[in-house]
Amino acid sequence: MTPEPTANVDVFTQRRQRLMATLRASTDTVETSAGTPAPSPAERTNPDLLADLGAAVAELRDHLLRAQAAVQARIRDELAALRGVGSVAEVLAAAPRALCVAAGFDRALVSGVRGSTWLPIALHVERGVDDPVNIALDEFLRSRVIPLTSAMPEAELLRRRAPALVLEARDQPRLYRPLMEVSATREYVVAAVQAAGTVLGYLHADRYPSERLLTTADRDLVQTFADGLGLIIERATALERLALQQDQVTAAFSAFNTTSAGLTTSPLRLERATEQAGGVGAAARPATLGTTAALPRPLDSLTPRERDVLRLLASGATNAEIANRLTVSETTVKSHVKHILRKLHATNRAEAIARYLGLVRGQARSL
Repeated sequence: MTPEPTANVDVFTQRRQRLMATLRASTDTVETSAGTPAPSPAERTNPDLLADLGAAVAELRDHLLRAQAAVQARIRDELAALRGVGSVAEVLAAAPRALCVAAGFDRALVSGVRGSTWLPIALHVERGVDDPVNIALDEFLRSRVIPLTSAMPEAELLRRRAPALVLEARDQPRLYRPLMEVSATREYVVAAVQAAGTVLGYLHADRYPSERLLTTADRDLVQTFADGLGLIIERATALERLALQQDQVTAAFSAFNTTSAGLTTSPLRLERATEQAGGVGAAARPATLGTTAALPRPLDSLTPRERDVLRLLASGATNAEIANRLTVSETTVKSHVKHILRKLHATNRAEAIARYLGLVRGQARSL
């Protein structure tokens, strides 16, 4: 939950109210009637009031500094917790709530960027979960693809990489109007999530329905959180790729051991090869150790295009990446993968990759 206001905030509010009342009273005392000389500047000055006002300003400055330090500490704590979440998908699902808890926002949204569109991924509502507006917003964002036009702040983020504080959102035609209308947001902050020098997506946040105004400090906090989130995503992606490579290596060794076991149990016999052309008395060749089992060549059953797909699969490429490399559709790639699994008698992609790597190594050693 978002931290409740501290006692210091209440004390400051009460002090501000007393000062305003004192200022109004002081103003009333210096009003003059017609024909009465105006008081001098010295007479208008109230030393006690000025001292109290100066103390309040110092107290406000101290309070703001402490509040900013506290928010930064919460951001560090929430990012540290996200590092231990696990997969990239799990990190993205947990990120909006972590931002709300750390920086006191009512709603937060994490999205991805794909070409000239952005795709909402996960929305978190910290306040007003049962509010009809938030329920409608959640429904609206599901499977939504939002076009990016050059005038939108989100499009500008792709170019400048700088966070934005968007005010009077309901009146700005350059924004995505359907989203502004369903969300009922008055203002919001948005920052880019980057990894390896690329903008992966956005973090949006606002304070609907609490009515608290957003400031440039909120904008900078979201950027700080987005920077940390980008590093976490980069780390989680690297760990996922490492785990996939480890699985592929393990499966390859398993397939190699299975093939080796089959070879060691093949029937063996000693043969003496004689010189057929020499006739009787010809010198005999040395005895050789042979096997009656021939190595299978399942790769021969694959078409050239299926071999290309399998080679790219073994390199760790996704269906989309393979489709891009071979200039075909993802549907065609999926069809090739299906045929490869059937011809290699593999139950999944990892097993097919393992058998491919084992066969390639075996052929290399036989050369």
